[in-house]
This record gives sequence, structure tokens and C-alpha cells, in this order.
Amino acid sequence: MKKRLGVGITAAICSALLFGISPAIAKLAYEGGSNPVTMTFTRALFAIPVLIIILRLLHVPLRPSKEELKAVLPVSFFGAFGTTILLYSSYAYIGVGTATVLHYVFPVLVMLGGLLFFKEKLLWWKVLALVFGFLGVLSFIGERGQNDPKGVVLALLSSVTYAALMIGVEQSAISRMHVLKMAFYTNIISATASLIYGVVTRSLQFTMSAPAWGYSLLVSMMVAIGAVSLLNFAIIRCGASTTSIIAMLEPLTGVLFGYLLLREQITLMNALGFVLIAAGVILVSRFSKESA
Repeated sequence: MKKRLGVGITAAICSALLFGISPAIAKLAYEGGSNPVTMTFTRALFAIPVLIIILRLLHVPLRPSKEELKAVLPVSFFGAFGTTILLYSSYAYIGVGTATVLHYVFPVLVMLGGLLFFKEKLLWWKVLALVFGFLGVLSFIGERGQNDPKGVVLALLSSVTYAALMIGVEQSAISRMHVLKMAFYTNIISATASLIYGVVTRSLQFTMSAPAWGYSLLVSMMVAIGAVSLLNFAIIRCGASTTSIIAMLEPLTGVLFGYLLLREQITLMNALGFVLIAAGVILVSRFSKESA
């Protein structure tokens, strides 16, 4: 059991690192003509043929069961696609830093969902790790932006849909799917939904520079295949609440690679955030194994 948890925690950390690195690379693609909706579409689209090849090589059947299909459709549409669109849309009304903090309410929602609907125990070390993580996330608030209620609502809704995704993966038939098969269907649904959304809103942009296409492909391989599959694996191995706390490493990684790739500034407050988030992750890692 401890070995299983250890592998799950490692997967959650790797997933958070990949998710955290991707915004810095996405910004490089935006400089070449891409935008958030186009990135959402290409990220999912480029991953589909690669996943088909990998699943064929692994002899994993592509056809889902009825139970898997019933679970994967709402989880992928509302959780994967819905979260991305809601969070990106909130940036038009409030600052990115504020939106990020509001989005990272999702670990609290995951813990409350497990407590209320699935009778999970409220463990003191998870609560303490959650407090450390959230205080750490607060240190990454950037520009204040406007305090438009629309943006606040959109960012909070993104936290609800992401929490629903995590709980859905753990508590539904998805937990019995191969993680790459789950990623395959998630990307099909995300690509279809973002294509329709992009056409309706006229926000798809395919006039991009060659480097922008390259960065888009890189983000797809990192996120749509790597990070998503690792996230699903971590949720199945160590639970949604533990994984959601470790996911707070994402903004830390985002700031670090923003500095390395884009020369964005790291402040003393950011450094304090690094320490708090790391403390929360270490706390979860240690006590998860002990409780096992």
C-alpha cells in the first residue's frame, strides 16, 4: 500500500510540474499568433493520434464500456473543457493572479465533497497541508486587475468544475479505465467542444508562426498526454483530496519557469510561497504513507 501511494504521489508531483511549466511555453505560442482557445483546441487535437498509436501498441481496446462512457462524457466536458474555458474567460474581467487564487479553492471543494458525499475522514494533516498550500498560492497574486463580479464568478466556477473532475475520476467507472484511454476520450471531447466554441465565438486563430506551432505541439505532448494521464493515475492511486493538495505545486512551477524562460520576476513573497507549498506537499507525502 505504501509503495502504491508513493508511486501515486510521484505521479501527482510530475503532473503538477508539467501543468505548471505549460503556461510559460503557451505564452511563447501566444507571441507567435496563438490564443487560449486555439491552444485548448490544438492541445487536445495533437494528442489524439499519438494516444491512438500508444494504445494500439499496448493492446488497450479503444471502445469504452457503457459505464465508462457515461462517466467520461460529463467529466471530460465539464471538468476538462469547462474548467479551461471558465478560467481563461475570467482573465478578461479580473487579474490573472486573482483568478489563479480563486481557482485554487478547488482542493477545499474536493475535501468537502469527499467529506459530505463519500464519508471520508477529515484528517488534521490534510487540513494543515491545505492551509499551507493555499497561503503559498496567495503569494503568487500578480496584478490586481479589475474586481468585476463576472470574473470572480467564472474563476470560482472553474474551481468547482475542476474539483468535480477530480472526484469524478476517483469515484466513477473512470477509476477502472486505463489512464491513457481516459486521456484519449478527454482529448476528443475537449477538441470537439473547443472547436465548436471557437467557431461560434470566432476566436480560433490558425495564422501562427512556425515556432508557435512547435510550442503548441510541445504543450500538447506535455499536458494532454503527460500531465492529464499522470493526474488521473495519481487520483486513482492516492485519492482526489491528496492529489488536489499536491496540485498546488502548479503555480510554483509556473512562476519558476516564467523566470527561466520569460525572465519574469520572482519576489521575496514568491519565495515564501515556495516554502509553504513545499511544506504542504511534504506533509501530505509523509502522513499519507504513515496512514497507509
